[in-house]
Amino acid sequence: MLLGRSIWKRHAGGWDRESFEVGPDAAAEAMSRLGEILLEGSPQKCVAVFEPEGMSHQTVETPNVSRSVFASLAKVRSEFPVVGSESLGWGIESPEPVQGGAFSTLMHAELTPGLTLVRDACIREGTRLEAAWPAFTAAVACIPSASPAAKARFLLILARDFVAVATCVVGKRSFKAWVGPMTERDWKAFAILIGDVDARSAPSMADPLLRRGGIAVIADGEPRGLCPLWDEINASGRVGAVVNMNSFATGLARIPRRHPANLVEAFPVQRNINGYFVGTISAGFSAAVVVGALAFGARQQVVSEGAAIRAKETFLRGQLATLNGNRSEMNQLRGEIPNDLGFIQISRHDALVELASTIPDALTLTSLVMRKDNGFDLEAVVVGTGFDPESLRQALERSGFRPDSRDGWAFNAAEGRLAVHGKLEAPQT
Repeated sequence: MLLGRSIWKRHAGGWDRESFEVGPDAAAEAMSRLGEILLEGSPQKCVAVFEPEGMSHQTVETPNVSRSVFASLAKVRSEFPVVGSESLGWGIESPEPVQGGAFSTLMHAELTPGLTLVRDACIREGTRLEAAWPAFTAAVACIPSASPAAKARFLLILARDFVAVATCVVGKRSFKAWVGPMTERDWKAFAILIGDVDARSAPSMADPLLRRGGIAVIADGEPRGLCPLWDEINASGRVGAVVNMNSFATGLARIPRRHPANLVEAFPVQRNINGYFVGTISAGFSAAVVVGALAFGARQQVVSEGAAIRAKETFLRGQLATLNGNRSEMNQLRGEIPNDLGFIQISRHDALVELASTIPDALTLTSLVMRKDNGFDLEAVVVGTGFDPESLRQALERSGFRPDSRDGWAFNAAEGRLAVHGKLEAPQT
């Protein structure tokens, strides 16, 4: 299992955890190590929980269609280019009905190549990576449908350096994860996420788990030592079940092979890599790996020299595939750009830096969507005192986040919720 920057490996006495520090080679090393673990014993096929740091989880409106039809929809291909990528894993939950007769799904996707490196390593050794499941899908599967805890609206994953909340409310599914040590502000956001969602509209007020937003917990050890809010959560009467990492892993057997969330389905065929190019990469990086051997030794020789070479090779192959895909998309998009471009190009990085310095401590950002036409949608909740909506509105405008003049600003003081949509402009100097 890969959760954040840590890999969990099962053995007879429990689980071992290996962590990877932040760095330019960390992702390649983690993928190489995950491949090594999956290939131990030379199995014919293998399955993994795959939730690296930076995975995207977005709620998407969709017809009630299969994964393949979903990927062929023009709107989906336009808004989510990952469905056309050959180097990024993605999947969706089965569509669920929402109000108004529509349907929605929760889409999981990699933002940088990783799973393809693991899959290629398996192919080289004659092993089939049958499935790679996002943490949301695996968490839902680990609670048996016959268990009362299956009614839980929230599934919590509590582990060292990885905490996540899976919201299972029909039509409002979501997944939020924190990697590494959590701050007090992070725990406040965590507490808000597991609040009583739609308690007044629950179909049955007789069931306490359903009425109060029941919770099921997956914990790598004693929950009290992993979550500072555990005593309050446990005393609330909302906890329906607490299971360990073994249950988390064995639940994978309950997931149907053709479940649309399988990230491996993004790679339907083995790619044919140019042998000369691979040989060139191998020769070029051999010297670099020898020079870097001492640095890897500091990690207690977790990654051998041979594994490091293979990781570099496969990582660069993934990067090359991504760049080739980007080049094709760019060439296509150049022909679609109108002569009279209606919006300016603004640095998303600079805009996010401005936004981070603008949001006050009394407010926690819960959602941010930035579209290609510089449109944005922002949602936040009040978590402290002294919040001044008008001062924030002015600060957002100075940062370039200008709300729509008609209905771009909606603040519900009673619930402490803010929703803003508008256009991203150049910040005022």
